[in-house]
Amino acid sequence: MLERLFKKQKSRLQPNEKIFFTFLLLFLFQYGNSIPLSGIDQEALKKSLTQLGTTNSAILQIINMYAGGGGKTVLSSFSLGIIPFINASIIIDLLTALFPYLEKLQSEEGEMGRKKLMFYKKVLTLIFAAFQSIVLLSYIKPYIYNTDLFNLGMFVIELITGAMAIVWLTTLIDNRGIGTGTSCIICLNIVTNINAKGLWNQKFDGLFFLQIFVLLLFVLFIQFSQVIRTNIQVVSARQLSYLENTNKSSSPSENLERAMLGLTENGLSIRLNQAGIFPIIIASNLSPFISYLTQNLGQNNQILNTIVYYFLIIAFNYFYTIVFWDPEKIAEQLRKASVSIVNVTPGKQTVSYLEAVVLANSVIGGILLCFLLFSFDFLKQLINGYLLNQINISSLIILIGVTYEIQKTIRSLIPTSSNEIN
Repeated sequence: MLERLFKKQKSRLQPNEKIFFTFLLLFLFQYGNSIPLSGIDQEALKKSLTQLGTTNSAILQIINMYAGGGGKTVLSSFSLGIIPFINASIIIDLLTALFPYLEKLQSEEGEMGRKKLMFYKKVLTLIFAAFQSIVLLSYIKPYIYNTDLFNLGMFVIELITGAMAIVWLTTLIDNRGIGTGTSCIICLNIVTNINAKGLWNQKFDGLFFLQIFVLLLFVLFIQFSQVIRTNIQVVSARQLSYLENTNKSSSPSENLERAMLGLTENGLSIRLNQAGIFPIIIASNLSPFISYLTQNLGQNNQILNTIVYYFLIIAFNYFYTIVFWDPEKIAEQLRKASVSIVNVTPGKQTVSYLEAVVLANSVIGGILLCFLLFSFDFLKQLINGYLLNQINISSLIILIGVTYEIQKTIRSLIPTSSNEIN
């Protein structure tokens, strides 16, 4: 059965097979993440990290980014995680927006072009994995039993191999599973890092239920931020001709006929957070390195780190929105379909209008994400409860965002399967 799932084409997999296949790959990732990296004193490294938390939180954050499966396993072959692939994807996406050749691969070359871009991302992932392995090695070298050149080289190769294996797993989830492989693995890391035992031992008092209420309220706000949209009214050449004729008269029967055409329901739809969870993921990955760079700037470095973190969220929200929802491409598609935006002249004016909409939406969406982060941290300090202190709002946003996308994917598969049965 497993061999059939690995070889079967994406379009031929049934929804239950896709779900099972996704869980199988996530189990393989978690199992690999629990195998200790060879040749390292894991216990001594764990004690050192605990002591480091009180003296240098920036370095601790960086090393914690490469944490293993928890418990006794501080570092595993999968310790680099999905971070090298995320960094490579950011670089390729930036270069795609700058260089016409890469942009052509993405938009015009179809499946072959996307495969080439994925190949470039994998090559860059290999480079990032090698670099990050060497950086990690410089921090934990005192805890390696044998520090000769051969063993250090094997240590780097083991980490690089683990990073590339994770890319392979995410690609399989993308092609034959449910949801996005990168997001699924990030969600798995978030869930497995929750201290379930500590939460279970909490008293069910008024403070506990107050924290539950705050969490449910933020879940509602986060879900609302995922679905809110801006609608841009468009009209075809045929409808525009009809409108010119109906404007000469305003009888009730003609107005009813105009409403029946559904002109007010036609339009372009853009989500307030079109980039989804990508800005949060990228900013969260860069945040520890920013903390490390600013740790010597004085006592106010935490405020500076927070401001930079919020700025990165807004900036990446705009960047990924304009990549996924390119105004020039949308304007060209409207022109080819003989469709125009209501009260906007086709051509450059349409492009300028769409650029303004993208800018406004992405900035407002980024500010909304930052407001959620700020308000949750404020309430967490105000209430000071164990449950809220154990939850990271960035992780909660990622978790809800991925869950929302997965349930949309599953819903889209159900009618297809029923049609195949009929």
